[in-house]
Amino acid sequence: MSLPWARSPSDSSAVGALLSVPWVMPRLWCRFERMWFGHPGILEGTLTKQPFVCPMDHLFEIHTMLHGLSEEEFGPQIHFREYSFLQNPSVPKHVKESLLNVQLCDAHSKGCNISDETTSRGFIQFPRNSTEQKYMQVFSQYKDIKVLHFSSMANAFQGFNDEAREVKFRNRVKRYVGLWCCVENRDPGHIYYDIYWDEKPEWKPEPPRTSQDDHPPWD
Repeated sequence: MSLPWARSPSDSSAVGALLSVPWVMPRLWCRFERMWFGHPGILEGTLTKQPFVCPMDHLFEIHTMLHGLSEEEFGPQIHFREYSFLQNPSVPKHVKESLLNVQLCDAHSKGCNISDETTSRGFIQFPRNSTEQKYMQVFSQYKDIKVLHFSSMANAFQGFNDEAREVKFRNRVKRYVGLWCCVENRDPGHIYYDIYWDEKPEWKPEPPRTSQDDHPPWD
């Protein structure tokens, strides 16, 4: 079973970890190139159009995601696949066709329930902000399905029940994102990504102001 990541990397990787399935990365669109020196975003003299599909390592620390963190300290490794995985001709047809679309809905809205009728048509309605128990209860019924495709991952998961597991998970995914380099005429000129930026109202994509501020958000 694999889990295509729709929007939120933290929620999608959490659901992947919870259900013990790899998550399929999205196609990543970037506005700026990532280099190792200050530049205006798009290199002068190139024909790059904005936005463009950029490599995964523009945003993520691939070596860290693959084997850079101990499971004892950061919890289980979260497996992933490239965004084109399901279009790869080497992936068997029966895997691609074993698909369940998961449409998130408001738990109190009409029709936000799981029924045999919708399942037979290849999709289910599933409440946003569901608990760990709800995920395990529902998706244990679909363990033979190869691909779960969520309409969105925004507010998809309430969080792990076990506080220690939640802390380890958050500490792991914080280290999955890297930095962008670099703003011109600034030293330092790089900007650290923060996977939990939306929890910080004051967060801005700016380079460190001093050498003391020059560290990842998790350090």
